[in-house]
Amino acid sequence: MKHQLTALALVLGLCASPSLFAACSRPADPEIPSGDTASGADMMKAKKAVETYIEDVQKYVACGVSNSEEKRVQDDVEKVADRFNRELRVYKAKS
Repeated sequence: MKHQLTALALVLGLCASPSLFAACSRPADPEIPSGDTASGADMMKAKKAVETYIEDVQKYVACGVSNSEEKRVQDDVEKVADRFNRELRVYKAKS
């Protein structure tokens, strides 16, 4: 019985591992379209991608990254947000 519980715990642990590893991997920057050529749907898709990126970064940092890595990631988040906002202003200006 003890071996069965150990085996069950091992199987359950392996099933949970992919999502755990995904949260502890640094997320890639989202693609942000050019505001000059993007449609409204493109900009909405980019907005959602940036929001998901921020959530994924928060999960990544919660995994216990070093202070220097956390600072680098926070700087990258600011750059992504600035880039999105810049392209959004360009998109709105053409309307």
